[in-house]
Amino acid sequence: MKIQPNYLALPAILLAMLFTACHVPQHIVGNFDMNNLRPHIDTFRTHHPIIHNGDVITLNVTNDNKDLYTVKLTPNVVSYNTAVPSEFTTALALPPNTRSMSSYNPPEKPEIERAYSCAQLIDMEKAKLKREVAAYKANEENINKLIAYNNSLLLLQKNCGLSADSIKKHANWMLNDILNLYNSFTDMGAMDMSDDLRDAIDGNVSNAIKHYHQIDNSLVKIDAWLNCDSCQKSIKAKHVKDFTDNEKNHLSDVKDGYNKILAFQQSRQGDIIIQDYKAVTEPSNYTVTATSTAHYADEITFNVTISPKNWLPCRTVDTSFNIKLKVARFKIDFSTGVFLNWGGPAFTGKNYFIDSTGTVRQLAKSANNYIPSIGALAHFYYRSGSAIDPGLVLGASLSTDVKYTNFHIGLSFMFNANNEIFNRVALSGGFTYRYVDDLNSGYSVGSIVDKSLTIDQLESGKFIRGGFIALTYNLSKN
Repeated sequence: MKIQPNYLALPAILLAMLFTACHVPQHIVGNFDMNNLRPHIDTFRTHHPIIHNGDVITLNVTNDNKDLYTVKLTPNVVSYNTAVPSEFTTALALPPNTRSMSSYNPPEKPEIERAYSCAQLIDMEKAKLKREVAAYKANEENINKLIAYNNSLLLLQKNCGLSADSIKKHANWMLNDILNLYNSFTDMGAMDMSDDLRDAIDGNVSNAIKHYHQIDNSLVKIDAWLNCDSCQKSIKAKHVKDFTDNEKNHLSDVKDGYNKILAFQQSRQGDIIIQDYKAVTEPSNYTVTATSTAHYADEITFNVTISPKNWLPCRTVDTSFNIKLKVARFKIDFSTGVFLNWGGPAFTGKNYFIDSTGTVRQLAKSANNYIPSIGALAHFYYRSGSAIDPGLVLGASLSTDVKYTNFHIGLSFMFNANNEIFNRVALSGGFTYRYVDDLNSGYSVGSIVDKSLTIDQLESGKFIRGGFIALTYNLSKN
């Protein structure tokens, strides 16, 4: 009986790997400076085309100004030194003024214990009101200056002609002038004036609120005296008058400014000014880090996204890039492609038949023993990161005559090109074992047999050895 090909199993022949690897895990560190990204990316990719199983890879995006940029590095193991501020602009705009920065807190006059007329009390309270308004306006103007300073910080950071050190010096000199600290002999590039800025913001806001409460209290008293029946005689005798329209408008401006100061306080605009100051004076001292381990993986990928926040400095960094590291290890890949097979005279198989006389005959065959086919290969190799990785292959293919199956064993050469297409090409060669039909023992061409027999009953399958070469395409990235 002839053995049917579909009962045959693919020979599981793998005597040994061509390459073995003995590797002590390494800790690979890549630093990508925000001020000079591209050369660092190219250098890292050049120096680390391949990593090994068990290696630990750490990537650092250094010199990041977290107040200006959002940096995402996946795997996402990120450590910031401080919290990231969410805003950079101050929406509050208080009315302009030109007063000095120093807080105006006039001394309180001692209480006079003797009795006064209503007219005298009104005049005294108006004088006190005038002092409180002046003190309040001084604090309001100081807050205006700090808001203007914050806007100057944002513009200063955008000045492309200044280095980071020069920007810090300018920021400190401007703040020094506003606060009237007169640090004439101090290195402004080395100073941290955030505490002074905090004191100025908190002090002026709290004093402005205190003075406004005094103003409101005086207005209540004056209004009560002006409308008191027992005070009318004294008021008329002294010709005391209510506030003029100009004074009322002035007091209305005070109330509007007070509401804005409350909004300034409640929205924590002072904190934003401090954050903006630190963003300018501490521009590049944060590192975003991610770590991964090459553990039975084909590739380790770090996705890096750097995007500016809602205002842009000079030389804005706005980029995304991937760091892909192939892992050196033993692999089994599969490929498909074209084969060319060849062998001896029996390689292409023999076609027998029984003629009308019961004689076994053979059809004439071509002298061409080269057979093209299409098939698939399994590649057993060690990915080393070299330009070519050799390995063992097992596979099978079919030719145009699907009656016969070709089985393959041999060597392959996997190409590791930078090009995505050619990176997956394999060139293979070795032995082809072609399953063909032949006459059973005891039969030959010219034998006389019973006419009731069929040719299949006289044939059995066997393997004929030949050679092959194949050009195939790897179905998975290598």
